[in-house]
Parts: sequence; structure tokens; C-alpha cells
Amino acid sequence: MQHFKITDKIKKLNITDTIKKNLLYYNYDNRLMRTLHKKDIDKDDVKYISTFSSFKGEIYENLIYELLMEFAYENEEIVKFILKGPYQDKENVYIKSGLMIDRSAQIVYKSAYKDISEFDALFFTKDSVYFVEMSTSKKTASLNKRLAKKHALLKMIFPNLIIRALIVLTKGSVGLRNFPDYATVWVTEEFSDDAIIDEIIHLKKRKKNQVYLKPKKHQKFKEACTVKYRKFQYFPTLEWILNKSRSNPKFIVDLKFFSTKKLELYFDIYTKLYIGYILKDDFLKLWNDFPYDVKTDRIIVTIEKVNQTELDLVYYVKENNGKLKRVRFGEDEISVKDKELDGFTNAEVRFFMNVLEEKHKLYANNLNFIKEKIYLIR
Repeated sequence: MQHFKITDKIKKLNITDTIKKNLLYYNYDNRLMRTLHKKDIDKDDVKYISTFSSFKGEIYENLIYELLMEFAYENEEIVKFILKGPYQDKENVYIKSGLMIDRSAQIVYKSAYKDISEFDALFFTKDSVYFVEMSTSKKTASLNKRLAKKHALLKMIFPNLIIRALIVLTKGSVGLRNFPDYATVWVTEEFSDDAIIDEIIHLKKRKKNQVYLKPKKHQKFKEACTVKYRKFQYFPTLEWILNKSRSNPKFIVDLKFFSTKKLELYFDIYTKLYIGYILKDDFLKLWNDFPYDVKTDRIIVTIEKVNQTELDLVYYVKENNGKLKRVRFGEDEISVKDKELDGFTNAEVRFFMNVLEEKHKLYANNLNFIKEKIYLIR
């Protein structure tokens, strides 16, 4: 198994003239930073600090990508390195599903036009695939949480490869020992090249025919569309899980089915798995003073991964105004959250409203039993 060691060049962020020039070809959303500069906003202002930190993170990601390209070129262990950003010499095609470069020139896996996961970089050895995450934030907890989904998805689409992560952070980052065993962590110097940052802040948008770069000539540099993988079907898989969990004649919902290794991966990808619906009247018995107007007679029920180790029943309620509410009955309080209209959960609920049949109906006694036994799912 290959775990790569950071080079001095990457550790010290050795930015050559070539890399400086290449950084100018990436897409940046620099409008807000330019506005703040024009208004001469104080650099100690909270808004400036937040915007500048985010913008610097964009540049850092592209800088690390440039350094990784050189690293991949020189390292014989790496057999494939996926191109992104200004290295795309083809028009981006708006494909519905699969591993691809999206319209902002990032490496993504899409399903039904929606991004399931994005990868800052992706490269292969003979037996492994490495996905790369880069961050200038000193806190790493949220980044760490995102890894499980990406790791599980890559396991699905590259079943014959070892899945590894390369995490690139800056000096002073905390929580380095909390990353999973499959992750290698690199720590670089702080990115503080004011000259290049200032140049990119005032960079004008390039014309379409000026945005492409050619990588060094080598067969290991690949377009995302040329990579072979096993296709992962997002919505059909969710429907298969629903029907499989309800197919055991001995149980209304087969909890043992959710304890399999494969389902553990699905929980990491989806977070929640759909098991059926209850009628509105039954839901209102659970919460008789529910303060919202319910639009449909069916309230969708899921088993959801509410944190890294805990599963629980979670309900999705469609309101008359079109909003979707996520409802969880905790031990001490009821949690209610709005879901984004253009998010995956709304798309999933719309899908299941057309899929669910009478055989998928659940009752209060079913829910009580599942709630009591959900701890058995490992």
C-alpha cells in the first residue's frame, strides 16, 4: 500500500514562475473582493476577514493542485491523474450522471443532474484511488465528516481498488489525529503570497478561447470522461433499498437488512434511507399540535444517520406553501428544520411521492417497534 510523503517543495509552497502564471488561468469569483478593495474596507473588518479567507482558500486549492500535477508527473507510483480547471481542452458537456468535470471545471460525481460529491483532485496508483481534500481552515471537524460520503461513493464506483484520501492542510490546523486510517495528512506552510493574491483579486475574466492550458505531455494525465468505473445509480438504488427492506414477510421493516456491510456504505452516501410513509392523521397523533399546514396525506419516514454513530427515525412533511420540513422526535425535544428547495432531500421526496404504494404504509405500532430496536442496526 502506497502512502505518499510530502515533498519540501509542496511543504514550503514553492511557487515557481510557471505556477504563478498558471494560477491566473483558473476561474475565481473575485467580484466581492474587488468591491471591498474599491470601498477601502478595513482589513480588520469581520466581513473582509471572512471574504478574504474564503478567497485565499480558492487560490490555495489551485496552488496545491498545480504542485500535485508536478508531483504526479515525477512520481512513478501514480499512473493516472485527473485533469480539471483550465486543463480541460474540451467543451464541458452537461451530462446527467457519472464522473465528470462540471461547468465550474471541478471534478464531480453527478446523478440526476445533481452533484453527489466533489473532489479537489483525484489520482490513481496500480491498486488504489486517492481523493484529495485541501483546506486553509484550521478547524478540521467538518472536513473530516465529509470524507465518509466520498470514501463510500468511490468504493461503489471503484470496487476493485483501495480507496485512500490525501488531506492537505496549513500549519496550525487542529484535529490531525482524528482523520480515518485511510487518510494521509500533509501540512504545508501558511499561504501568504500577497503579490499573487492581489493580482488575482484584480484579474479580469478571460475570454473563452483564452482559458485553456496544456499539461505536460504524459499518458498519466487523463480527462475524467475517459476513466472506467462502475456506474452508481442514485435514485434506483434508493428505491431498491426501500423495497428490499420491506420484502421480508416476517417483519414490517427488516432491520437486519440495514446491518449489512453494503448498507453501511449506503448510509454514508445518503445519510438517510427511506422505509415508507404514514398517513397525515397518524403523524398528527405523534404531534397533535403540529404548527404547520400539511399538504399531502403521506408523511415520508426514513432511518437517518443523525451523527457519526446514531441512527433514528426522521419524518419529512410537505407544507401547503411548498416547503419541506424535517422532523425528528428526540428524547427531550422535537427538532424541525427546513430543507432547501433545490437540495437532494427535496428531489428524493418528490421521487418517493411517485414511488410509494399502499404496501409501503406504516402504522404507529410499527414506528414504536422500530424506534425501540433501531440500536440493533450496526
